Amino acid sequence: MSFKPPHSGAPVSLESPPATPRIRGRRHVAVGAIVGAPLLALGAFVPSAAVAQTANGTDLLAQIGAPTTTTADGPVWSPTATGFASTPTAELPDGTTGGAGGQTVTVDEPAELVAAAASAEPLTILVDGTIDVGDGSMIKVTANKTIAGAADGGEIVNGGLFVDRVSNVIIRNLTFRDSFIGADWDGKSPENDNDGIRIDTSHHIWVDHNEFERLGDGQLDIRKDSTAVTASWNYFRDHNKTLGVGWTDNVVTTLTLHHNRFSNVHQRNGSLDNVAAGHVYNNWLSGVSSYGMNARGEQTELVVEGNVFEHARNPLIGEGSVFQQDNIFVDVWGEQPRDTGATFDASANYAYTADPASDVRKLLTKDAGPVHATSDEAERRITVAQDGSGDYMSVHAAVGAASRSAHPVEIVVQPGIYREVVSIWPDADHLTIVGATGDPADVVITYDKSSSEWPTVNVLADDVTLQSLTLENPLEVSAPKKALALRDAGTGTTLDDVVLLGDVLVEGADR
Repeated sequence: MSFKPPHSGAPVSLESPPATPRIRGRRHVAVGAIVGAPLLALGAFVPSAAVAQTANGTDLLAQIGAPTTTTADGPVWSPTATGFASTPTAELPDGTTGGAGGQTVTVDEPAELVAAAASAEPLTILVDGTIDVGDGSMIKVTANKTIAGAADGGEIVNGGLFVDRVSNVIIRNLTFRDSFIGADWDGKSPENDNDGIRIDTSHHIWVDHNEFERLGDGQLDIRKDSTAVTASWNYFRDHNKTLGVGWTDNVVTTLTLHHNRFSNVHQRNGSLDNVAAGHVYNNWLSGVSSYGMNARGEQTELVVEGNVFEHARNPLIGEGSVFQQDNIFVDVWGEQPRDTGATFDASANYAYTADPASDVRKLLTKDAGPVHATSDEAERRITVAQDGSGDYMSVHAAVGAASRSAHPVEIVVQPGIYREVVSIWPDADHLTIVGATGDPADVVITYDKSSSEWPTVNVLADDVTLQSLTLENPLEVSAPKKALALRDAGTGTTLDDVVLLGDVLVEGADR
């Protein structure tokens, strides 16, 4: 693609919005009831350990043992905020600084995290080990906070963080996992509004080097006129609705997405609705079954540069304005990548240097996510069960782990109706998916979408075996539309005692 110089207009206005391996678990207490209770009822915060020192970005990186790797864009673990989160205002002349200037405390219990996150003073909060929130509850975070995983790692399980109508918050080096509710892959049940991080009507928020996996609704939602937000060096995987922006008719959001990895994801990667200025660079989307980047809303303006889109349906779409350059598209299908010409000049708002797109896979394989990232490989034999008794609660998540494994994987699926889209990516050669009972009526994988590009099960790898399963697309459609239960684009696919209810599209060879 030929180079197009970006628009050289004035920088975007950044005034504050209107006043509106897996870590071994510690002992933990359910916090579902605490989150909804008045915060003052918890009394004064007494951490299990406190460091009486002023925290700044450099101190924090030393405390968590962050690497000192650098790229063309600067330190992989930056001591200061990057992107739109770094932009100054009269209220925040240094941009987003989080808890700098306050004490550093360490928490390892749910109630401690709830109380520390709600405290009035600036605070750096180190999460030490596993904090099991319970029931997918969201912990409210007040202004001037840094929340980060400690040196030995930190993770928030079955819950998330809610940044609501505040400013100056940093969230780093954490794993958010396992608030997924079995049999609710779409996240539609009333009790499943479980996000990893939710940001509402807030400004100057930096979400950096986190990992999001197997959550209930959204992994990262940026909503309701939030602005001056950066999400950088995060790892999003094995999820339906990954990263959503919008929930507003106003066009005020300024957002930077850089050096994020998306693996085995479906939609909202991200869904960027009514974004005044969105700068998307050096991200890696691999394995996208619905759509990748979506410039939603006619007034959205994006700069998309130096990204990698591979094994992706509809990699870059939308109604808004998109200027793209230096992106890599490999094995993509559906709509052609959108490019409407020059939009805004990101460098007029902050300094950055995009890494070459050819380096992005290597950089993000090594450095996306927290220092102690959870292993994303599967064992050679894993089990899926919707009641939580297996290794995974969805076939989709299990297949994602298999696709990132260096060895063949057998997935044994316990009885149930699995309403989800399953894509067997090219890196999952020699995969086997088998119903546990041997009766295909006991394990049904189903989804009701009409498209030759969006089947219930999409085989893109070679030498895949599907056994003792029912694959279904129950949607009633008229020609030329198809309701695909199976699309087979691999070679050497074996169907053994598989019931197909719906249309089938065979594109591979050597049946």
